[in-house]
Amino acid sequence: MNSQKKELLDIVLLACEDAGKKIMKIYESGDFSVQKKSDKSPLTTADLASNETLFAYLNKTGIEICSEESILDVNKRTHNSKFWLIDPLDGTKDFMAKNGEFSICVALIENAKPQLAAIYIPWSKEVFYSAGENQVFKNGELLRPTNYEKAVISGHSSHSVSVDKICEHFGLERKKCGSAIKFCRLIEGKASLYPRFCASSIWDIAAGDYLLAQSGGAMVNMRTNEPFSYAKELKNDFFIAVNASQMQNLQTYLKFAKSLLDD
Repeated sequence: MNSQKKELLDIVLLACEDAGKKIMKIYESGDFSVQKKSDKSPLTTADLASNETLFAYLNKTGIEICSEESILDVNKRTHNSKFWLIDPLDGTKDFMAKNGEFSICVALIENAKPQLAAIYIPWSKEVFYSAGENQVFKNGELLRPTNYEKAVISGHSSHSVSVDKICEHFGLERKKCGSAIKFCRLIEGKASLYPRFCASSIWDIAAGDYLLAQSGGAMVNMRTNEPFSYAKELKNDFFIAVNASQMQNLQTYLKFAKSLLDD
């Protein structure tokens, strides 16, 4: 890892830890207000506190920031741009449900692709991060899973019928988990497949996409079988994500998932 990337990564990790403390203080107090954004999704005091904290740290880098709560102008999100892409509180509904399954996502985007990323889980104080070199770390330790569970992981409110059909067809257990933590569990080997049959925003998946790729897995567009880019478009299509243990089965999963799109 070059010195510049290490410096940026150190800032990201400090930012996530501090933002996580702000989130947990509000979470444990139970005292937070909830607003409705224009897309009807909830926005809490914790989202705003985390967003403010992340901006305070990342502004020191001199790199533009695109956040779910403060979207960078489209003219600064080109395929030649460099910017931070952050979700200060991924899983706001999980935060409100008090299940602990919410996270902070940070990715450095350059030429429409992530170049560095971290996912921090405030409730458990787990942090997954990478600055490349096909390595992913968890709390300072290089992740090298030796056991991979054959299971499908999905959100609590995901399109159950399609996910259930995948589980039944391939004989896989289904696990449910909130926010970008699903990517972390894939990387750890606690699940093997993550299908998403609904749209997502770029700040939801950029960090997870990068960490998964650096761990030997992959995430592709369910319709086109192409990787995602992160620039002008804020929404992503359906996807299939697998960890390193299931790369040889990716096309098989993809073919079956595509057949469900017409059901």
